[in-house]
Amino acid sequence: MDEIDRGTWPLRFDSEGRFRVLQLSDIQETSHVRDDTMALLRAALDEARPDLVVLTGDQIKGYAIEFSLGESTGRARTVVRKICSPMVERNIPFVVTYGNHDRQCGMGNEEQESWYKAIPGCVNGMVAAREPSLYRGAGTLAVPVLAHDGDDIRLAVLVADSGAGSGSSGYEPFDPAQTAWVTGCAHDLAERAGHRVPCILYQHIPPVQVYDCLRDACEGEYGVPGFRTHYHPGRTLVPIEDLRVSGGLREPVCSPDTDTGEVAALMREGSTFALYFGHDHKNTLVSHYGGLDLGYAPSAGFGSYGPGTARAARLFSFDEQNAALYTTRLLTYAELVGSRTERPLTDWASERVPVSTEEAREMARPALPVLGAAAIAAFALGVATRQKRGR
Repeated sequence: MDEIDRGTWPLRFDSEGRFRVLQLSDIQETSHVRDDTMALLRAALDEARPDLVVLTGDQIKGYAIEFSLGESTGRARTVVRKICSPMVERNIPFVVTYGNHDRQCGMGNEEQESWYKAIPGCVNGMVAAREPSLYRGAGTLAVPVLAHDGDDIRLAVLVADSGAGSGSSGYEPFDPAQTAWVTGCAHDLAERAGHRVPCILYQHIPPVQVYDCLRDACEGEYGVPGFRTHYHPGRTLVPIEDLRVSGGLREPVCSPDTDTGEVAALMREGSTFALYFGHDHKNTLVSHYGGLDLGYAPSAGFGSYGPGTARAARLFSFDEQNAALYTTRLLTYAELVGSRTERPLTDWASERVPVSTEEAREMARPALPVLGAAAIAAFALGVATRQKRGR
């Protein structure tokens, strides 16, 4: 780690005033990491040439059967080393947060954090050692990015652990203590810099406010059903076009049932201009909500369901003079690698099977008179359990 530390810490804008971040979400692999996953990671890194990679959770497919067997620690650590190897090979620093599936491998986020910190280039370890006030714990930290020719902080990349499943098929509400730390950190960075520091926040699970960026689908429009408390039989949702920046929805927005005020607090504090997440593998929607961009990165791995060859990394480009005026685009497998994967039938099926009980119910609704409500409910529950186990 010493060699890459000397070359990359502190992180800075380049001599042309640019800083690039590559977001990788929902790689969700087992120890038998698919070649397609590695091909996408390597190709995206080579295309983007990022200054920092952000892993936004579910790196590990924790519910896979292999992690319930002996030597699960070794298997999980193998996944971590494998998916980080392209960054190590290219001397690219990376920062990590966690999703709802990582800890299902049997090892908590704190133990996994120790694995990542041992890998050359892991910024979690750099911040913990050199900027301890900017490190809250596993998966929650702030990374200052300095001007190319001085010590002024021009951007802060924050990541936050957004929790896991609640045990009742939903998700933990975002921890208010995390929100307080994030907004407090933004305030402290502003005091240190002598001015408000533009902040971008990455986490795994989307906030409830994504639903405020949607409307009921009209006849003939393709929409997705809501999830849990946002589900109404026969009702599907589409983005509000006036709020949509780019992308779209191909599966339900699986946010927590309860809003604990994260987004409202970020807007009140005022430093954060964007919040990006993953979790819903096929979604790519970016919306502008109350002065804050809310955006998805789709799955970047082939270990679980996803959008076929539209699996992608999300690239961000920031300008030193005004980091909040950023640009972002997706780097897809189809664009970088090709139109065919090594398991085309598997990937075709996983792209089309419903991924939640609510989605299965809506897809089966036209068949209700024939199959009966009980049969549909059983089908929906079985499909959703297989596709989104632990959610």
